[in-house]
Amino acid sequence: MYRFKLQTLLNHRRHQEEVCQKELAEAQRDLSDAQEKLRCIKRDKRDNIQKLQAMQNECHNASEVLLFINYIEQLSRDLDSQLQQAHSASKHVTQKRDNLIAIMKKRKTLEKLKEKGWLEYQKKMMQAERKFNDEVAATRHIRKISS
Repeated sequence: MYRFKLQTLLNHRRHQEEVCQKELAEAQRDLSDAQEKLRCIKRDKRDNIQKLQAMQNECHNASEVLLFINYIEQLSRDLDSQLQQAHSASKHVTQKRDNLIAIMKKRKTLEKLKEKGWLEYQKKMMQAERKFNDEVAATRHIRKISS
């Protein structure tokens, strides 16, 4: 029976790949969450700017207008912070994807080596079987001639 000498390493590579796939999925979820927060902050900022413009047209008191302006400035700071987080999450996804690709290449290399070994094993077994059958046929032929 064929036994691949590096089967333990191949199993380890498969496990590494599974772990890396889970890490990539988690990183992609984090990126998606960061992008969703970014959209919410942009929408909130846009809505509050529209409210501020409407308030200025209606001549509300200065303290309310100042309150809206301060809130919009805070949203701008939050937006900048969230942009950085989304950019960081995007880099993390790219890094995890690159890691997964590298691990997959290593695993595929081992699988090709295993396949090559398997084909070589089958070839040797077929040669041995052919040799055995030839010997049996030769022995039968000699017996027929002798009798």
